[in-house]
Amino acid sequence: MNQSPPPFAIGQGYDVHQFAPNRRLVLGGVEIPHDRGLIGHSDADVLLHALCDALLGAAGLGDIGHFFPNTEKKWEGADSMELLRLVMEKLREMGWKVGNVDCMLIAEEPKVAPHLPAMKERIAPVLGCEVARVGLKATTNEKMGFVGRGEGIAALAVALIFRDHDS
Repeated sequence: MNQSPPPFAIGQGYDVHQFAPNRRLVLGGVEIPHDRGLIGHSDADVLLHALCDALLGAAGLGDIGHFFPNTEKKWEGADSMELLRLVMEKLREMGWKVGNVDCMLIAEEPKVAPHLPAMKERIAPVLGCEVARVGLKATTNEKMGFVGRGEGIAALAVALIFRDHDS
């Protein structure tokens, strides 16, 4: 039986990176002043990695590691905003648009709330949606676990994508 593709789909993403000295801290495409950054093959933007996973998952395309494996030298030090652009390019080729996204940063430090508006302004144009459709929040882990001990940052993301049959 041939089924038509659904008019909308939802995906979720999760990522975590460990802190290290002598690294830039980039979250949501914004460099945040801090004494440590996150370890990763790319710029380790934990927020954008979770968002990429949510978008790819919604489209049934797997995860960020499938498209940008850490075994490929060309992704070393990559700007995660560019990875998000490539993910969106793939989704657009398949006829998907972003309805909205909702993301949560989980970190004891640094305080990221003051930077959330700048992150939203950077992310929305890449997603091709209004800033109001980009939900970003930050919380702590109440001093519990690796995040609570200040060893790293985690991020969660949910994405709703839809097919626009009028375009």
